[in-house]
Amino acid sequence: MRKLLCKNCGNAEFYVINMNETLCKCGSRLSKLSDYRWEESKKWKEFYLEEQKRQTELIFKISLLKRKIDTCLDEGDEEGFKKLTLELKACQNALKTGASHHTARLRERVKHNKDVV
Repeated sequence: MRKLLCKNCGNAEFYVINMNETLCKCGSRLSKLSDYRWEESKKWKEFYLEEQKRQTELIFKISLLKRKIDTCLDEGDEEGFKKLTLELKACQNALKTGASHHTARLRERVKHNKDVV
């Protein structure tokens, strides 16, 4: 279960003033749900960082392939151009489909976590 945190300072300890109002250690009066924020899960944060790293590597590889394709065009290397173009298309496709696979994997993990608990 995730904790509620103060939106201003991130503290999780509150003092109850009355039925609909709490006081944080930083002095903020919290009376609405929008005054709080949810504690972030470490598992999801690691998952998003892993996905972001994969996307970054693909973008870097795409930019390098585009540079190599430009040099092949300048030199008139047709075979190298065809080979690099196919590789570029594969990388771009992986980047585009990675987003849809990302949401599918996310749904699978959520379903698996619900089944385990």
